[in-house]
Amino acid sequence: MPFVEIDGASVHYTERRGGPQPVIFLHGGFGSSSELWRDTMAALPKEYSAFAIDNFLKSDPPPQGYNVAAFARRTAAFAARMKLDRPVLVGHSMGGVVSQLTAIEYPDSVGGLVLVCTGASMSNHQLARDLLAELRNGGADAQTLRSISAHWFRSAPRAFFDRYVELATGAPLDAMIAVQESLIETDLRQRLSRIAVPALVVFGAHDTGRTIEHAQTLLDGIRDSVLATMTDSGHTPMAETPDAFNAAFHDFLHRCAATAAYN
Repeated sequence: MPFVEIDGASVHYTERRGGPQPVIFLHGGFGSSSELWRDTMAALPKEYSAFAIDNFLKSDPPPQGYNVAAFARRTAAFAARMKLDRPVLVGHSMGGVVSQLTAIEYPDSVGGLVLVCTGASMSNHQLARDLLAELRNGGADAQTLRSISAHWFRSAPRAFFDRYVELATGAPLDAMIAVQESLIETDLRQRLSRIAVPALVVFGAHDTGRTIEHAQTLLDGIRDSVLATMTDSGHTPMAETPDAFNAAFHDFLHRCAATAAYN
C-alpha cells in the first residue's frame, strides 16, 4: 500500500499508473474511502494515471485538524509531492468541496474539476445536519453507518453496500464529525468566480441531499462549467450508473487535454 508524507503526516493513497495525464480522486465524508473510486480508476483511458487519496481510514490526521481546508492543503501538497502537473481533481460530495477549495486556494495545482453530487454551501441541505446529529447520537457502529450510508445510493448491489459500510465503520468518529461540521460552516458561493479551470458538474437526478439548486449554483459561479445529469442515479453515480458517469467524465477529460494542448 503506497504512502506519502505530507506536512509530517503519513497519507495513504491508491493508484493506477497509465499515461502522463494525472487525475486525483477525492472521496466523500461519513467514512467514505478511496475504494469507492476503484472501478472508475480502472476504466480510465490508458493515457491517464489515477491517484485516490484516502483521508479517513489509513492516513494520519492533517496537522491542521480534520476539516475541508486541511484536506485542500493536503491535495495541493500531494500533487506537488508526486510531481503531478495540474491534475484534474474528481471530488465526490465532501471531496467536491475540497476540490473547489483547492482550485480557489492553490490554482496552480489544478487543471480541471469534476464535481460529483456536491455544492458550494450547505444552504438548503437539511439532510446533512440531520445525518450529523444521527452520527453524534449513534456513534460509529455498523447500524448507524448503515442507516447513514443508505442515503448515498438509490440502488447498489448488496455486497457492494455491505463492503462500503464495513469500511466506514473503520473511520474515526471524531474525524467524521469534525469534517461534517466544517462542511456545514463552509460557504464558497462568493468565491466560485476565482475558479479558472474547466469544471464538470455531475448531478444525480435522485439525489436526496444535493439538489439541482446546488448544481446550478456551481454552474452560475464557475465561468467554464457544464452540467451532466445522471437520470437514473442518486448521490453516487460512479457506482450506481457507471457507464453514464464514465461517458460524461471521459468526454470532459478529453476536453481538458485538448484545452491544455491548445494553450
